[in-house]
Amino acid sequence: MIRQKMMNTRSSLGLFLGILLASTVAYAGEYSGPTRKAFMQDCTREANEKECLCVLDQLQGKYSEKVYLAYNADMQEGNGDMEFISFMMSAATGCVLASDDMGDALADGSREISDDDMKLLFNAIKKELPKKDFVKGCAPEAKVFFGEKMANSVCGCAYDRVVGDFDRFAKMVREEGSPGASNAWGADYIVECTPEGYSPDVEKNLLKLLNENGVPKSVGQCFLKTLEKEYTLRALVAASVKNSEAFQMIIMGLAMKCMGAAY
Repeated sequence: MIRQKMMNTRSSLGLFLGILLASTVAYAGEYSGPTRKAFMQDCTREANEKECLCVLDQLQGKYSEKVYLAYNADMQEGNGDMEFISFMMSAATGCVLASDDMGDALADGSREISDDDMKLLFNAIKKELPKKDFVKGCAPEAKVFFGEKMANSVCGCAYDRVVGDFDRFAKMVREEGSPGASNAWGADYIVECTPEGYSPDVEKNLLKLLNENGVPKSVGQCFLKTLEKEYTLRALVAASVKNSEAFQMIIMGLAMKCMGAAY
């Protein structure tokens, strides 16, 4: 169960950095000339014309012009709708990957992706997923384990690390595939951003988790005390990420030890 909570935290990173092409629904209609022109002028500052047209096609399939203009205006003012922002991020990064067979290269873990293409992907993520929106989406899942304050801190730190180091991002994509390729993508960022010490919220959440699974309070307290002696909080997260099966065995061993002491 502890491992599952770690997976929830990691999967949020995959979710909000996901690069699945957004699926289109019933065609909403082609936008007017001025709206198309304004979109293309803004988009081509960061991407090429082909990729921008790809995103525009998806927008026209998903949102009416009136709805798009309203959502876009809100986003420019920093009050974007999370569903719209996620759609725009997915469409933009998906269109980058779809160009020049880049998607196949990523799926194969190829090291032949050009720096220019990688920068397009990197910039699309930075542009379409502002930090506040990433944290807004990441923190609710992360706080189940970390608590609200630490979740906000860990999620914000993870975002900063993703968008703050292009070379590292490119290396990870070439070795592990695209963001969202697996729940484990970006796990290192979460580990590095996790504090060493257990907060009262983390301790409370762990005890609550154990109690919900039928573990007596005395055994849960013994387990937590033993766990804190064996692992820092960061080491706990790292151990879960690096070898989940071995870690499960360790956790079960600690639990059995406390169960034996109690009975």
